[in-house]
Amino acid sequence: MVEISVIVPAYNAEKYLENAVKSILKQSFSDFELILVNDGSLDKTPDIMNALAKEDKRITVINKENEGVGFARNAGMRAAKGKYLYFADADDVLHPQLLAFLHRACEKEQADFAGCAFVAVRDDAMPEMPFYNEMPKLDVFENPLKNMCLKHRKFVATVWNKLYRRDSLRGLVFANYNCGEDLYFNILAFRKFSKGVFVPLTLYYYVMSTGSITRKEFNFDKLRVHMQIFEQFKVAFEREPENWKIVKSEIVNRRFYGLAKAVSELKDKEKKQRLKAKWLPQIKDFMTAGIIGTEGFSFRKRLTLFFFLHF
Repeated sequence: MVEISVIVPAYNAEKYLENAVKSILKQSFSDFELILVNDGSLDKTPDIMNALAKEDKRITVINKENEGVGFARNAGMRAAKGKYLYFADADDVLHPQLLAFLHRACEKEQADFAGCAFVAVRDDAMPEMPFYNEMPKLDVFENPLKNMCLKHRKFVATVWNKLYRRDSLRGLVFANYNCGEDLYFNILAFRKFSKGVFVPLTLYYYVMSTGSITRKEFNFDKLRVHMQIFEQFKVAFEREPENWKIVKSEIVNRRFYGLAKAVSELKDKEKKQRLKAKWLPQIKDFMTAGIIGTEGFSFRKRLTLFFFLHF
């Protein structure tokens, strides 16, 4: 049994996959297996995976039909043997000490998961990575759902900057949404967890490039999927009013506001009006049903949303 299973789903990632994999193989923590999941790629992604697997016995390649990143991660989870699970995207880069620090934090605090800070970088401007000499003071907290929603809202929506204790995820899988899978997975995971820890070091480099599984054009499908996720959250927390209050005000409403703001700021006026006209009826229905609202909003945000809904 290995200590960590690193799972990397990839679809048409031939331009970036090798860099991502090399950053994983260069980890200072070496007791891991690397599961590369080819999600029905049409380019040279499977060839690159097979070539890398021949060079390092820690690599396993899974080939499957194209179903989306959620199901690709699930395939990796089913094959995983590690005590911990770590998910990376195929076009990002890991700091060489990421696994070491997250693993040490989880073990030290006996936490269900450990997370770290991350930074967005351009693929043609990768910064020099610092070497960290010692573990910083950790942010340790119980009741991860409440603490992650209140203190680390941006941190909640990603899985690739977290190491999860595999046993703590028992019974939980990724939904097959075409966006928002990480948010949905984390909220339901935090609900199960009793303890988490945050390592205040930048250990993950989110590469701003084209062709990623998760970086897609803003369209109505993205709006529709997020609304579906909001609806599922309300159902999931139907018998937990206190938790639903937190999730709604700190996650659902804020994410909804962010989507509304993104639509309002579209430079393509025709597209903006088209999206808005199609989306408004569902917004009003969801507000009536109590799925979304303005709880947690400042007066300015409430006013901004009022104008978005009525003008």
